[in-house]
Amino acid sequence: MPFRDPGDSAKMDSFDVVIVGAGIHGIAMLKSYRDVHPEASIIVIDKEKSLGGVWAKDRLYPGLRTNNHFNTFEYSDYPMSTEGFDTENDHVPGEHVNQYLYDYARNFDLLRHMRFNCSVLSAVDNGTTGWTLSILDHSSSENKPTQIKAAKLIVATGLTSEPFMPTLKGKEDFHAPIYHTSEFARASNGLGPYKRVALLSGAKFSWDIACAYASAGIQVDWIIRESGHGPCWMMPNRLTPLKVIPELLIATRAISWMSPCIWGDADGYGAIRGFLHRHWLGRKLVDGFFGKMQHSIEEHNNYTAHPETEKLKPWDDVFFIGTNRGLLNYDRDFFGLVRSGIIRVHIADINHLEDHTVYLSNGETVVADILICGTGWKDAPPIALHTDRDLGLPGHTSPRAMKYIPEADAAILRECPKLRDQPGERKNYKPMTENKVETVGEPYRLYRFMVPPAFVESRTLAFAGAYRSPATTIIAQTQALWITAFLDGEILGLGSNPSTSNSTHPSSNSGDSTSSTLNGTPTPAEDRVMYETVLHTQFSKWRYSRGFGARFPELWFDCLPYVDMLLRDVQVRNWRKGWWWNECFTPYYPKDYEGIVREYMDVKRSRNKG
Repeated sequence: MPFRDPGDSAKMDSFDVVIVGAGIHGIAMLKSYRDVHPEASIIVIDKEKSLGGVWAKDRLYPGLRTNNHFNTFEYSDYPMSTEGFDTENDHVPGEHVNQYLYDYARNFDLLRHMRFNCSVLSAVDNGTTGWTLSILDHSSSENKPTQIKAAKLIVATGLTSEPFMPTLKGKEDFHAPIYHTSEFARASNGLGPYKRVALLSGAKFSWDIACAYASAGIQVDWIIRESGHGPCWMMPNRLTPLKVIPELLIATRAISWMSPCIWGDADGYGAIRGFLHRHWLGRKLVDGFFGKMQHSIEEHNNYTAHPETEKLKPWDDVFFIGTNRGLLNYDRDFFGLVRSGIIRVHIADINHLEDHTVYLSNGETVVADILICGTGWKDAPPIALHTDRDLGLPGHTSPRAMKYIPEADAAILRECPKLRDQPGERKNYKPMTENKVETVGEPYRLYRFMVPPAFVESRTLAFAGAYRSPATTIIAQTQALWITAFLDGEILGLGSNPSTSNSTHPSSNSGDSTSSTLNGTPTPAEDRVMYETVLHTQFSKWRYSRGFGARFPELWFDCLPYVDMLLRDVQVRNWRKGWWWNECFTPYYPKDYEGIVREYMDVKRSRNKG
């Protein structure tokens, strides 16, 4: 359905909620908000031709799989079909994820709210009345923008929306295709017609691409920047002789206790966490746990068995790595492909390109028919947001946030003393761009990783999916519920319920949970929100200093207490296992969170009656 012509302002389409992005977070956001507000006018806008985000049909390629096993990558209210698969051993194929998302949208009648092939060119902040969005419908023959009104705007494009491509000297003389890894489905074209592939990256997706080409008999020259982060940690499908599924460890409370977390007490086990991270004996146990984990991975991968596989040994301890890791979820012996020479590893930077040739900083040259760059994503959302208020986005420095950094850092190191022992600076590290916005001076500064503190009062803007974690579907639904409650003014300590203040900042006044500013001076509630925002965003910088924690939230061992925190904010049960043993020692699956929207609606009705 096309948008109306904006020539007559009276005809301008107006919506209660506009969601940008039809990936996992956008779909969850639409479903949760509509469940709570069935009469609301909601539209989801996506620039792609179909839903799915990174799992959209146009991004799929043969052999693509999730890092998740079956039963761990689904929404809580709609089980994924497992017919024909071994749920204990199989990772979910990309085609299966795409089909599941379509089935989910059709089953709950969500497609009628979605507009594809549409780009949001800009969004103008209208204060408490919402936003005016400029939309370009690429399927329209008119090829001119239209405008719509949004009372509430939710940006659900995540962190993998806009590819980042490095500046490559001589690329105009390369005379061969240069693609980003996100374009691999298009670049591969059935893995032909290329005979020699150059690949730039050390991240998980580059392992997938190297395996796909090498398995097809195509020579891969794999370039890992010596000035970058190095090869990512690749864990086996199972850990220890007990054959534990790695992704289930981080969804188990007892394992989450082993990692320091500044919001960890939200899980209700503060005493145990205090012993493990503030007592010398507890820290010895934590060190032993992570040491054993790292040793098990290194022993399984046997890096030192061959000169080429030794180049793939990670450069940093596993403790300070966040989401720069993956699973060896391949049908082939990946390291065997490296030992055979069909995958050649080069630890070097690219000096320049010439005709089908890549010249490296170590003096080597690589001849290639294609160059694929796994160089990450632009951190800021792909929307021009026009506002006088602080958006809390990368590339912007907030004076208010800067004020709280020393206090937040001191609290983090006091509560998590292990984080004082940071690894040394990387002497050779350098960003791949000189653009100050792209190198990011400040990380995302969003309250609960979703809301700019400046928008807490007006409740007109939220971001969904602005983090990285393996617990994607669980967090997506929990964030969707939290944002719904936030827009309703039902979050503890925020909005319309002053009796539910939840203050943690030492200087805040728990009796005042309003969010207005008096004479330009922040109120105690605003003070608390900004402090907690800085505290949580600074924590990622310290905890995952060898990952990307200084740029955006990385939720690895912290994903379960993060979900706990969000559920407690909306007064929904976060302990959902029924028995203390299961609560502590069995992993959480998406199905454990079935009914959280219904529970929130019950709490809301009860509160309103009161």
